[in-house]
Amino acid sequence: MQWAISKSVDEIGERGEKLQNKQVQGFGNKTVIDGREETIGAGGKFGGVHLAMSDASTQDRNRAMLEALFRKERKRRKMDNRHEEEHG
Repeated sequence: MQWAISKSVDEIGERGEKLQNKQVQGFGNKTVIDGREETIGAGGKFGGVHLAMSDASTQDRNRAMLEALFRKERKRRKMDNRHEEEHG
């Protein structure tokens, strides 16, 4: 871990002073490509998943899908544990 930190400091400097471009380009799901601001991720260039900054309905849908995934996983693990106990 210390090696990685020291390598990073060597490459970019303690506070990024060795970076050629010190300005942040884009934010969230926006970035600058060929001088134009582009939307990336879900619904934009390169596809992808909806980001955490999505609107409320997308967040609700993602939360419901995640809860369903967790329920399914708990059920699967419960069945696996029962199978292990029965067949040891």
